[in-house]
Amino acid sequence: MKYGRNQINKAGDILLTSSNQEEVNSVIEKINDWRMLHLPALDQLQEAIIPIFEQKGIRIHLVSRRLKRLSSIQNKLDRNPEMKLGGLQDIGGLRIVVSTMSVLNKALLLLENHVPANFVLTKDPVNYIIQPKKESGYRSVHFIYKYHSENPDLDGMKVELQLRTKLQHSWAMAVETAELITKTALKSGQGEDEWMDFFKIVSSLFAIKEGTPILIEHSEQDFDKKQLMQKLYLLNKKYNFIDTLKALTISNIHSKKENHKNGYYVLKIDFIQKKVTIKSYPKDKEKDASDFYSYLEKTVEEKKNAVVLVSVPKIQELQDAYPSYFLDTNNFIQIIDTMLNNCERFRWI
Repeated sequence: MKYGRNQINKAGDILLTSSNQEEVNSVIEKINDWRMLHLPALDQLQEAIIPIFEQKGIRIHLVSRRLKRLSSIQNKLDRNPEMKLGGLQDIGGLRIVVSTMSVLNKALLLLENHVPANFVLTKDPVNYIIQPKKESGYRSVHFIYKYHSENPDLDGMKVELQLRTKLQHSWAMAVETAELITKTALKSGQGEDEWMDFFKIVSSLFAIKEGTPILIEHSEQDFDKKQLMQKLYLLNKKYNFIDTLKALTISNIHSKKENHKNGYYVLKIDFIQKKVTIKSYPKDKEKDASDFYSYLEKTVEEKKNAVVLVSVPKIQELQDAYPSYFLDTNNFIQIIDTMLNNCERFRWI
């Protein structure tokens, strides 16, 4: 690899602790360069996996790639003092969303038995569907791959693959949107108890809908669907979570509407003005996209705006793949509204 683990660990330590702005700027340049080196591995992983799925008749609902935001990296390291930057394995992420658990189980079996050429699995997949995160209710299956390349700068890079259903995706995107509201890390189990309880209950209700295990804290109390829906109804009535999510929406999207197959898109999201600006790059301009991304990150004010670099097969899929960056929780809200209406309809409240 171009950068050894110790080099990156040291850069991460300086990023978190140094008061010398010139020193911080220097390590940010190094971290950004290291982060960019994950893009070729992500490209290769997607190009290897998608044909395998197609050959086996596994239909993909959404596929996307992203580089972890610098602010997210800092927050993760802050929350986990024992963690080092060189040990993070989700700097580059490939996400595959399928329609149902039946399709996901087929995809999971396929991925467990067919490791793409030039990649190795560093450990067994982590299945947060069978055993969801107890702190938040998060569900997905995570694979960590190490990339082998003839290019010494890229050899050994690690990237993450997330596999989830549409329902699990809608939950995760709603959580990310709520994180923007509350300025907390709800997915990591940090935030206001009311929001945490709300999303945990929804996670268990979605699990019942998909025939997967509910959260341990709910199963230990022998909660059934009716009791969970009652708790959801009363919690929402008291705190108006759904109305809060409904009030959020991006009203202004600036884009040249350029469409590049598997191109890169740099999004700048203004949470105050509720505006998203999108700049598009073709696939062979990944360095230009990364450089612009790094430049914009220097202008970010964490509670006011955010910048993200993502890749989707075509720009029309951008909002479906990353609705949280458009403050879009419509799919999630429709499902919850149906649950709340059923509570009234069946007189469960």
